[in-house]
Amino acid sequence: MSHEVIASSVRCGTLGTNSDAQDVGAFVSLQTEIPVNIAQPSIEPERELVASASVGKAGIWRPDAHCVELDGVRGMAILLVTLYRFVKEVDVEAHPILALASRLAPLGERGVDLFFVLSGFLITGILLQTKSREGYFRNFFVRRSLRIFPLYFTALAVCVWLIPTISALSAFEVPRAQQGYLWTYMTNIRMSWLNEWCFGPLDHFWSLAVEEHFYLVWPFVVFCLSPKSLLRLSVALILLVGAARTLAATRPELSVAVDVLTVFRLDGLCYGAALAVLMRQGLSARWMESIAKWTLPMLLAIAFIVAVLGKRLLGVSNSLCPAIWVVLLGLLLTRPFGHWMSRFARIDLLRWLGKYSYGMYVVQLPLLSIITPSWVRDYLSGFTNNQLLTNIAFVPIMFSLTMLLGFLTYHLLEKHFLKLKRAWE
Repeated sequence: MSHEVIASSVRCGTLGTNSDAQDVGAFVSLQTEIPVNIAQPSIEPERELVASASVGKAGIWRPDAHCVELDGVRGMAILLVTLYRFVKEVDVEAHPILALASRLAPLGERGVDLFFVLSGFLITGILLQTKSREGYFRNFFVRRSLRIFPLYFTALAVCVWLIPTISALSAFEVPRAQQGYLWTYMTNIRMSWLNEWCFGPLDHFWSLAVEEHFYLVWPFVVFCLSPKSLLRLSVALILLVGAARTLAATRPELSVAVDVLTVFRLDGLCYGAALAVLMRQGLSARWMESIAKWTLPMLLAIAFIVAVLGKRLLGVSNSLCPAIWVVLLGLLLTRPFGHWMSRFARIDLLRWLGKYSYGMYVVQLPLLSIITPSWVRDYLSGFTNNQLLTNIAFVPIMFSLTMLLGFLTYHLLEKHFLKLKRAWE
């Protein structure tokens, strides 16, 4: 694009992770710590929405336990986004299969919506858990900064200072000329104002800007409102944002803003926030199943039609996808440990991808400007003249390089700052 959106030790109760874990950053920066020894949320047995027994006994979500499945959810999000990023670069004229893959690739972009929903869920949860504690604002902002800023600003310095200085790559001159917006998380505002994707290999930083704006405002919202009022506000914002985005999509001069401006992407974060409140009120598995039964088939059918048509349809996909993701996330959190959804989210590869997703997200688009698709295909053609094979091989090669860079950025940089978070618990 946020996100964040990493085999972070996410504790579902406080909806965060400990200081050694990681998150998805910005959409990807989803890492949050979880205090232990936390009281269970109150349960109102007279309401069907509220389970008569603890949700933790019926599903994987519980307030004082590490929910490893959320690491897998984060991994799924970065898997979708990364495949989108590389599959859409294949040569569609080389083979009909590649043309079909390129046509389906935009579906992977909806992984950004999953990052937003997950971020809203995790951040709202930790804020609700800590709002009565001393140093609520200070601890949140310091810990967020330690999670997000080191990698973001380091990557920014490399892309706008180092690479243009030591190489002849012209692509990085584009963001360098507008770097003030990047340093201040105003990327998406600049894009919306100009109505164009104007940061070249750093265009995807728009999603990190959305997340950062959310982090700056939401702690004050949570602090001032009761959980019930917060739920009402989240639902109201979901409706208002959807309506405003549809109206804005009718105006060509707002075509980019519809996709990147914070006020038009806030509903994904609010979906996650609403789910965080409901889980703390004891959202029952039966009630979640009822929601899914009546909404998922309709939402998926509409989403499929939109995808086949390949049209914006007044930004309808930006409204549909967060709704689909929040229903699926709610289902996952209320499933028992042995359910297939839980087992799927615990797949080792997904959890591994989740652990390093922040770094993977940050580096993947700049990597495409350094190692271009045409260069990779020309190199592979030295081993085979089969255009289908060279294009297919391009995707795992770039994916592997992205995974490697995500691994290195975490172990060489991120984890050392994460250790400092312990002083701000």
